[in-house]
Amino acid sequence: MDHLSSPELLQSVRAQATLRLKFGLVVVVLMLAAVGWWGASRPENQAWEVGGIAAFYLAYNLAAYWLAHRSHLLAPRDLIVVTAVLDPLMLSAWLFIVGQASPLFVGFYLFTILGFGFRIGRNAMHLCQTISMLGFGLVAMLSPDWRIQPLFAFSHLVLLTVVPLYAGVLIGKLQHALELAERANQAKSQLLAKVSHELRTPLTGIVSTASLIEAKSSDPESIERARSIIELAMGLDLEIKQLLDLSRIEAGRDRQQDVAFEASQLAEHILRTLSPVAAAKSLTLQVITDPEISTPMLGDLQALNSVLLNLAGNAVKFTDAGSVRLRMDLLEQDPEAYRIRFSVEDTGIGIAPEFVPRVFEPFFQVETGSVRKYGGTGLGMSIAMAHVRRMGGELQVDSRPGDGSRFWFELRLQTTTMPEAATASAASRIVRGKWILVADDNRTNLLLIAQMLESDGHSVVAVDSGEAALEALASADFDLVFLDFNMHDIDGASVYETYRFGRLNAAPTYFVTADTSALTARRLASLGAAGVIYKPVTFDKLRGAVSGQFGEDAAARVEAASQRPAPCLRPIPVEYLDPSAIETLREVRDTPEFLGKMIAEGTADIERIDQALSIALLACDVTAVHRQAHALRGVSLSLGAVRVAALADRLMKIGQRELEDTIDDRVADLRKSVDLSLAALQALADSIRTQGTAHAG
Repeated sequence: MDHLSSPELLQSVRAQATLRLKFGLVVVVLMLAAVGWWGASRPENQAWEVGGIAAFYLAYNLAAYWLAHRSHLLAPRDLIVVTAVLDPLMLSAWLFIVGQASPLFVGFYLFTILGFGFRIGRNAMHLCQTISMLGFGLVAMLSPDWRIQPLFAFSHLVLLTVVPLYAGVLIGKLQHALELAERANQAKSQLLAKVSHELRTPLTGIVSTASLIEAKSSDPESIERARSIIELAMGLDLEIKQLLDLSRIEAGRDRQQDVAFEASQLAEHILRTLSPVAAAKSLTLQVITDPEISTPMLGDLQALNSVLLNLAGNAVKFTDAGSVRLRMDLLEQDPEAYRIRFSVEDTGIGIAPEFVPRVFEPFFQVETGSVRKYGGTGLGMSIAMAHVRRMGGELQVDSRPGDGSRFWFELRLQTTTMPEAATASAASRIVRGKWILVADDNRTNLLLIAQMLESDGHSVVAVDSGEAALEALASADFDLVFLDFNMHDIDGASVYETYRFGRLNAAPTYFVTADTSALTARRLASLGAAGVIYKPVTFDKLRGAVSGQFGEDAAARVEAASQRPAPCLRPIPVEYLDPSAIETLREVRDTPEFLGKMIAEGTADIERIDQALSIALLACDVTAVHRQAHALRGVSLSLGAVRVAALADRLMKIGQRELEDTIDDRVADLRKSVDLSLAALQALADSIRTQGTAHAG
C-alpha cells in the first residue's frame, strides 16, 4: 500500500481476496476436523459456537471477495485496512473455539501477516501484526488451554513479534532494489527514446533532401547517389524504430490494439514490402494462405505485421538462392475463433545448433563473418518474441546450417461478427442501374466512391454530411445507401438508426470506414446493417456490396480492364505509395485530367488534415488526434499513401499517456511521412501530366 500505484493496489487486493476465499475453505475444513477429533474448548456450546463461527467466517470471505471486485463501493485502501484487522481477529476466534488443538494453527497468523507484507506493503503488514498480537494475547489469557502453559504462549508471541519485523526489513531492502532496477530501466528506456528521437529529426531532413535531389536532378550519377542515401537512411530508420520498440516494451507501454482485418491484408503487406528485395536477389517469395481462413479476424494487426515482416525480412536477407515461403494454416476453427499457425521457411544459411537457443535474446548476433555481411542490431527477434507472447503464442525455430530455417507460432484469433461486404472479382457479373446514396464528409473519398458507382451505370446522390444524408433519405427511396461511419456532424451509425426508425422498409445500408478497431466492429455489428466496407474502397468491394443485395436481377458482363502502363514512382521509395490504389483510380477514369484532379484534391486534403492533426498533437488533445487521424487515414488509403495511412492508424488508437510520453516522436513521424508521401504524389502527378502531354502530342 505504501509503494503501489492504484491499478497495482487494486490487482493485489483482488488477488488476495481470491486467495482468502480459497484458503478460507481449507481453514474451515481443518478447524472442523480438529474440533471433531479433540473437541471444542467448551463442549457444552460446541455445536452453535463452531457452526456459527464457520458460517460467519465463510460469509466474511465471500463479502471481502465481492467488495474487492466492486471498488466503487469500498476503496481498495479501505478494504485493506478492514481485512488487515478482521483476518487476524477471525483467526483468534477460531483459536479460542478449537481448544487444545489451537497450537497447530498459530502459524496461520504468520501466513496472514507476511501475506499482507509481500503483497500489499509494510504498513499493512504491521497493522495486521499488531492486531494479531492483540488477538493472540486475548486467546492466551482467556482460553484455559493456553493459560496452563504461559511459556508456550509467550514463545509464540515472541515469534509474532520478531519474524514480521525481520521480514519487514527484508521487504524494505527488496523494494529498494526493485525501485533502483525500475529507475535504471526507465532511464535506459528514456535514453533510447531521446537518442532515437534526436537521430530521427536530422534523418528526416536527410531523406527529404535526398528525395528532392533525386526528383529534380537530371544527372544519372547524382540520382543514383541520392537513391543510395535514401536507402541507407531508411535502413538506419528501421534500426532506430527497433530501438524505440524495445524501449516501449521494456517500459510496459506496448499494449494490445485489436482491429478487424483479413488474412489477405497480411499477405499483401508482406508481398508489397519484400517483393522488390526478393526480386533483386532472384529469390522466389511466396505467401500461402489457407483458403478456409475466409472470415475477418480481430487481433493486433500492427504487431502481427511487424512480426511477420521481421521473420520474412530476415529470411530474405539470409537467403542468397532459392525461396522464402510464408504460410498461414488453419489448425482449428470454432464458431468464435480461428487457431492459425504462421510460419516462415527459407533455404538460406541456417543457424548452428549452439546458437539456436539464443536467437531471441536482445542484441544477440551470431559471432561470425555473417554479422559484417548482413548487419542489424539483433533486436528484431526479441521484439518479435515479445509481440507473439503478448498475443498469446510462442515463437519457435527449427534450423540447421546450410539447410535453411523455419520460424513459426500459433495464435487464437477471434472472428468478427460484422461481415465485410462481399467482394467480386474483375470480369465478374455486376448489377447496374440502381439509385444509390453516398454520404462522406471527405471530398476526395466522396468523389471517388461516386465516380466508381457511376462508372458501373448507377445513379448516385452524393452528400457531404450526416445532416444532408438524413434530408436525402427523408425525401427519396434509394435502392442502396453507403454511409461514412465517422462524419463531422452526425456519424453514420446515428444516421442509420434515425433512418431505420422512420422507415418500414429501409434500403440496404453499408458503412464505409477506415476504423478497423474491435470496438467499432462490435458497434457496427449491433446495428444490423447490411455490412461494412473498410477503406481503401475498391471496385471489387463496391460491386460485391451491390451484387450481394440484388443478385442477378440486372446483371451484365463487364469487360476486363485494359492493360495500362504502371505509374512512375521512381523519385520516392515505393513504400510511400501503393501502386494498386492508383490503378483503382485509373479504373474509374483513365484520363490525365481525372487522375490529376484526384491527386490534387487528395493532396490538399492531406495538407489540411495534417495541419489540424499537428495542432492536436502539440496540444496533446487525444480526442482531436483520434478524429483527425481517422480522416487522414481515409484519404491516404484512397490515394495509396500507405505510410501516412499506417501512421494515422496508430494515432487513431493512441492513449493520452502514451501520447504525452511520445509526443516528439509522433510529430517527427508525421512530418517525415507526410512530406515524403506528398513528394511522391507530386512526382506521380508530374509523371501523369508528362504522359498526358506526350499522348496529346
